[in-house]
Amino acid sequence: MKISTVLWALWTLGLLVILLMPLREGILPTGGFRHWDKVVHFGLFAVTGFMSVYGAVFFSRFKHRIIFGLVFGLALALGTEFGQSFVSTRSTSVYDLLADVLGLSLGLLIYTLLYRQVTIRSRFNL
Repeated sequence: MKISTVLWALWTLGLLVILLMPLREGILPTGGFRHWDKVVHFGLFAVTGFMSVYGAVFFSRFKHRIIFGLVFGLALALGTEFGQSFVSTRSTSVYDLLADVLGLSLGLLIYTLLYRQVTIRSRFNL
């Protein structure tokens, strides 16, 4: 098994723990910013999008890795939002889901841009 796949699996496991563990009120300092959780969702899923493609080395074609990252990330976003409805101190939110999808999209875009840059550089020996 490739190290990239192991890192992706560990990231996913950690993400599930973070998003499904019970939270106490006031556990994180918000500084008066009410939507800190949307920023956290966005950031976590940006990393998830990137890691999903990075870890999907079991697909040889880049296009299939991107599709996998998108489908996996969407399933994870929907699943964790649904799962949060069973945790007494958590709640589901369409805005959290939107932040997840936007973060996921950014992660996939960043990976794609970096991949294209490396591909172009290697093609032209830059």
